[in-house]
Amino acid sequence: MVSALDVSSFGTYLLGKARRGDVIILEYPPTYSLERFSWGFLIPALMDRGKVVVVDFFGIGDITFRSYVRGIGGGEYSKILELIKELKVIKVGPGGGSYGEIIDEIVPTYEPQSALKSYHGVINRLVNSPTKPDYMVTFGLAMYLHFGGEGAIRSLLAGLSTLPVEDWAWVHLVNRETLPKEKIAIIEEVSSMVFELSGDGVTVKKGGEELAADGRDGSADRPTGKTLPCEG
Repeated sequence: MVSALDVSSFGTYLLGKARRGDVIILEYPPTYSLERFSWGFLIPALMDRGKVVVVDFFGIGDITFRSYVRGIGGGEYSKILELIKELKVIKVGPGGGSYGEIIDEIVPTYEPQSALKSYHGVINRLVNSPTKPDYMVTFGLAMYLHFGGEGAIRSLLAGLSTLPVEDWAWVHLVNRETLPKEKIAIIEEVSSMVFELSGDGVTVKKGGEELAADGRDGSADRPTGKTLPCEG
């Protein structure tokens, strides 16, 4: 039986075990407290392990950040302000930029060749930069895929197959109810790990490191689909 995991354990044994080149999907429903999970747990946990760049589509990351800081105070507020000083941000499309250092801005495009041209220069600059990330976190990917229709999903697949993104793990936060099941199936298929977030915890849908009740690697003990309760 799997014991309840606090956020530190979740980061250490799951996201912290991601390999460079992995594509990790964290699916959540629209009523989920994404601001608390992302800013209170996910990004701080990843930044404890390495450098992080946020890719923010349409300001979704900015909206969740401002929502998060409105609900905290004292030491937690001071901690997040210190944290974002080290955070790098790539803005895609319109939206605010109230956190981190904006290192690039991209106009969203939904035609594969144009999208590749837009992102290729940004990715190459990251690869050859002293601020090259260990993790990239994407907010608003579902909105991009929703607004862009079939062209957007083709652009995503073209980018995954041709862009040099093997130097970091890429974590995508995806509002699963924004997309039809066919698009969810496509992005799950090309992902290394898929997790489902809910008020009950985190469910492993595909891949991922396994954790037994005693804290050791329990890959032989827990089948895919087991729910791991976590804070946030």
